[in-house]
This record gives sequence, C-alpha cells and structure tokens, in this order.
Amino acid sequence: MAIDAARGGRVFDGVGAISGGGGNSRLLIDYPEPYRSQILDYLFKPHYGASLQILKVEIGADMDSTDGAESSHMHTAADENYNRGYEWWLMEQAKARNPKIKLAALPWGAPHWVGNGSYWSQDMIAYMIQWIQHAQADHHLTMDYVGGRNEKGYNVQWYKSFKAALRANGLTSIQVIASDDWEKKKLWAIATEMKNDPAVNGAIDIVGAHGPGWGGYPTPDALSIGKPLWDSEAHFDEKLPFNEMARNINRNYAAGKVTASVYWPIVSAIYDNLPYDNIGLIKCNQPWSGHYVVTPSVWAMAHTAQFTQPGWQYIDGASGFFKEDTTGAHGSFVTLKSPDSKEYSVIIEAVEAKAPQTIQFSVTGFPHAAVHLWSTDFTSANPSDWLVKRPDIVPIEGRFSLTIRPGSVYTLTTTTGQTKGAAAAPASAPFPFPYADNFESYAAGKLPKYFSDIYGGFETSSCAGGRKGTCLRQVVPAEPTAWKKTSNRPFTILGDLAWSDYVVSTYILLEQPGAVDLVGHLSGMSDADTPDSCVLRVSDSGDWSVLKTSTKQPEAVLASGRVSPIGVGRWHSISLEFLGGSLAAKIDGVTLQTISNSACSHGMVGLGTVGYLMAQFDNFQVEAVRPVR
Repeated sequence: MAIDAARGGRVFDGVGAISGGGGNSRLLIDYPEPYRSQILDYLFKPHYGASLQILKVEIGADMDSTDGAESSHMHTAADENYNRGYEWWLMEQAKARNPKIKLAALPWGAPHWVGNGSYWSQDMIAYMIQWIQHAQADHHLTMDYVGGRNEKGYNVQWYKSFKAALRANGLTSIQVIASDDWEKKKLWAIATEMKNDPAVNGAIDIVGAHGPGWGGYPTPDALSIGKPLWDSEAHFDEKLPFNEMARNINRNYAAGKVTASVYWPIVSAIYDNLPYDNIGLIKCNQPWSGHYVVTPSVWAMAHTAQFTQPGWQYIDGASGFFKEDTTGAHGSFVTLKSPDSKEYSVIIEAVEAKAPQTIQFSVTGFPHAAVHLWSTDFTSANPSDWLVKRPDIVPIEGRFSLTIRPGSVYTLTTTTGQTKGAAAAPASAPFPFPYADNFESYAAGKLPKYFSDIYGGFETSSCAGGRKGTCLRQVVPAEPTAWKKTSNRPFTILGDLAWSDYVVSTYILLEQPGAVDLVGHLSGMSDADTPDSCVLRVSDSGDWSVLKTSTKQPEAVLASGRVSPIGVGRWHSISLEFLGGSLAAKIDGVTLQTISNSACSHGMVGLGTVGYLMAQFDNFQVEAVRPVR
C-alpha cells in the first residue's frame, strides 16, 4: 500500500449518530449523575469513546417515528415552546464536550396544522426556520446541516423555496441535505434532478441516502455533480452491529466515495418491549439503576473518529479492498490525511476475512515518525481486546509491514492523544416497585421521569377542574402528518415487563367529550403502535369497557357496561387490578366487574386517550394488590 502525501481524494465529512427517528434517546435524560455524564462522555468526548463528529436529531412532530414520539415545538400554530423534549439538551451536552461537533436536523413528520396535513408546504418551511432560529437564540446551537423529510420522497420546488428561506433569514451557513430516502429506486434519484436542473443543484448542498451499502452505492449522476455524498442514516446489523459498522464506514468511501456515515440510533434508551431495543452505541434504558452497557460499536466508530477529523482528505490511492474484492470479504482500507499533510491515519477492517494477511506499506511525503498502532479483536467478547494500543511501528526508509487477522480492525496513525474510556456502570436492577408520581416536582411543559410517549404528547400542566398543583396532560389536538401508519391512540408507557400482580390507578379529567385509557400488562408492541395489553376505557358518557389489545386483534372486548356520566371537567379515579387469573376494573373505588384474565399475564403500564383529545391525569401509581379483609 503506497501512502503518498501528494495524492488526495474527497474531503471527509465525519462519522456520527442519530438521536431521533423514534425516541431512541428518551430514557437517557433521566439518568442520575455520575452515570449520565459517563454515557455522554462515551458518546461525545474527543479521544475517549465513540468521539462522535456529527450529531443528527429529529425535529419532533408529536408522532411515533419508530420507537416513540418526539415533542413538537409547536403543537398548534399558536403554540411555541423551544424547551420541550430532550434533543435540545442532548445537543447542548454534545457541544459542551466537543465544540467542533457538527449538528444536523431532520423532520420525520409534522403537526397536522402544518399545511393542513400537506407536508411539502410553506408552513413546513416556516416551522423548520423557527426551530433553527430558536436553536440558536434559546440554546446557542448553530445547525450545520438540515434535511427536508426522512424516507418520504422529495419535492424539488419545496427545496428551492426552503433554500431561499434560509438565505432570506440569514441562515446561509446551513447546508441542505436531500433526500434521505432508503428505497433502492429512490436512493440517489435526487442527484439526477440536481444534474438536470441548476436551480435544484443550487438548493441542495449534500446528497444523503440511507444505507447505500445495501441499497446501492452512488450512481454515475450522483458522482458527477461534485457534491458531498453521505450515508445519512446508516443502520446497525442487529446480529453483529459492530462488524457492520466497521465494514460500512470503510466501504462507503472505498466503494462509493461516500464521505460521511451517520448511524441510527445513537443509543438504545427505550424500553425492551419496543422495536430495535438492542441496537445503538450504548444500551442505557435503566435510569433508575444507572446501569448501562457500552457496546463494541463504540470502539468500531472510535477506530475512525478518534484518529481523524472532518476536513481531512481521503487518499484514493491508499483506499480500497484487499485482493481487489469489492464485496469486502477480505477486508477494506481507507487512508486519510490532515489538511496540512503532516498527519495521516489508515483504518483497516478484516471482519469477514478468513485468513491472516501481511500488508506492505510505503510512505512518501509525510514527516518521518513512528506509526502508532491500535487494534480491536471483534471475535473476542472481552472488552479488554477492544481498542488496544499496540507497540509502535518504526518505518525503515518509509517502509513497514503489518499482519492483519480475521475479525479485527486496525488503525495506523501518526496522531496522538487517543484513550479508551474506562468508566464503569453500576449493576442492573428492576424498575422500582411500587411506583407513584403526583407530578408536583415538575415545571409546566415537561416530560415526567420514565414516561415514554409512543404517540401524541403527555406534558405536565396546571391542573384543571378545581384541582391544585400539577397534572399530566395529553396536549396534541389533532393527528399529525405521520411518518408511519399507527393505531391513532396517543399513549405513554412505563414500568417493568416482568410485573404481574399489581394495581395501576390514576385520577382522570376529560377536557372535552371522549374517552381515556388506563393500560396494564403491556408486553409487546406492534409496528403500528398496537400494544399487547389490557385496557380500561372510560368515556364521558359513563360507558366503560375492558379490552384486550393486540396486533392480531386491535380491540377485543372482555367486559363492558355503563355508570353515571363522568362528564367533562370533573375528576374521577380509575384502576385496574391484576391478581393471578383475575382482573378487576374500578371507577371511583366501585368495582365495575371482575373477570377471568387469561388474556394478559404480565407487563408494563400506561395512560392514553382515544383519538386526539385533551385530558388530564394525576396521582398515577402502581402498587401491590391489597389483601381482602
């Protein structure tokens, strides 16, 4: 391999990860110190862990974009709150640790009022401009990149108008990414539009596609327009995510001249009953215990991120595949150099190789210096074999060799300062039981601890109906322009999948005619947001029902009846009691019916509304079943 400082290639834009696309970071903000800071250091602190160079976040829209709902900054056209949710906080934490980190933003959907349900609208442009402006004004966060919509096609006239709006508002430093598609036939389609229309080309700065490693590397049109090409949502392989990452970061450039790889999701900070609960750089879904798991993917990314910087340049002649095998079966390699051509790093992956290989290197044009060697053996489950500093290599007249072994990743570098973070997490522990929250410890507009909104928005608010203090309120008035088909049931969940015998109870107030749900024994969750659970549904008319909800049969009635109307603007208590093979439902302490419960056996709890209506909840609790006296 010839490493020549006089040769070059495309400019490296960085490696990073995505917070958003389904609430995957939800439980991280609830971690206590010092464990929360330890996790954040592993993600963002330079020369420590993953050392992320790009953080991409979702511009929330109150609808489930995979594993939950991200809060909108404008539930309605008259409502603005730029402190909702946790993405602002996460970006602030990333910037505090690495001021050079690049920030990207992308919507998955939109509140219904935006364009009256028409996504590619002037309303949507204004909605995004306001988000960007308040990121700067309220949080001192300057966006580097922004996209139009996740995986839902594109509208070229909208991008022209969006670029014009950015310029008109003085946001000229922001680069626009498009089109963030994933279907093979659409992956690079916008590049052809850019090639054929100078106005479209002028509106879009970066062509972003999702998963080109499986969907197809850039087309000739994409390569010809001279714009940066990104893997703007790279995916973890669910079986061997670290292997896939190690291969993908290298192969994206070696095979397709793709200069950035941004992985979804950044962490798994979601409950274990949700899809994709076991991928991400760090699993951190136990804030009550502080437990977290640093996955090998952290070190797969570190092999690039700790040894390079955005703005470095690839060396094409020293980037490619061993034995000219573009499948990567024997391994791949990329070489990057610093802008002043005084430093270089070579990243080699051999995760699918079948036998050792000895590689000969010759270095020309760089200062003579020792080459520092770091390696990871991904065939080992022992963390001590991941990101290990090996003895330096001393070139002789610019020449040296290295034997690479199957299942391993190597970085050869002239840079220094790298470390391997060593913070340790506490032991795992189950969700606390009993559990209660009266919501009095929160300011208005906050997400209560441990509650995870799946659809809609549940925020703290001043109580209505003559009740003093703070309550939990469903605040989204209409179904958003969705990213995926759902069951049209705003609800929020928390708890432990192992819970069996318990009473879940709350006080409810309907602000308008309709019905609310109290959820128990929630286990699995379908992609359409239909939970496997038992539900007590109570309406303002006094009609009630106990339902079994599931993917196969969304709502099976187990029992039903009517009590005196509970009305609107009045508080009532409701509860579900699970004990052995029975289930008892109550309103205002009066048992409605006790039924044999073979439908639900264990699981979490939750609150919800039937459709989009305003309702309040207070004194939510889960406790042991009280013995009958």
